[in-house]
Amino acid sequence: NPPNLKGSVEADLTGKPKVALCRCGASANKPFCDGTHTKVGFTSAPDRSRLRNTPVNYTGQVNGVEVTVSYTPVLCTHAAQCQARAVAVFNPKQKPWIQPENGTLDAIIDVMAACPSGALRVSVGDQPAQHMTTGDVGIAVEKNGPYHVTNVALEAEFNGAGASRAKYSLCRCGLSKNKPFCDGSHHDAKWSDDSAKPD
Repeated sequence: NPPNLKGSVEADLTGKPKVALCRCGASANKPFCDGTHTKVGFTSAPDRSRLRNTPVNYTGQVNGVEVTVSYTPVLCTHAAQCQARAVAVFNPKQKPWIQPENGTLDAIIDVMAACPSGALRVSVGDQPAQHMTTGDVGIAVEKNGPYHVTNVALEAEFNGAGASRAKYSLCRCGLSKNKPFCDGSHHDAKWSDDSAKPD
């Protein structure tokens, strides 16, 4: 059975062996597929020529320990949990936009755990970079945004430097250049659940 949906749309999927979720952004029955993708010219092929797939590392001293936050732009969904939880560290109005030295290790780890897409990872000292995942299994539907998936196996090429197989975000608007994954295009295009079809 698929995991139950939570977030802006909640659905008990108990007893349903399969469900089809909309990926084109145009279904009249979002988040479920209603076949509209066949009418709007939707393609599930990614456009790898336009990806920002190089991770950027930001290093600073936090309580006397070197802390590196790694960020992969193509994986970012613009959920903005980083800014909501630790704006002193994650602030796009400052340069560089990530400054680990401005926060505490607890705050940075909290952000890593809250980042739904796996775009952010943290390395403390000489430890390998971590996404900070939990054992929860689920699919959360973000209002006017992607599907945030935790601990559900996916048969797909994980394109995104440092991508996590334990937590990732899937495109729901049909506009991502990194399908099936979200790349934040819904944010840039101001896509919403009420959108009739992708551009």
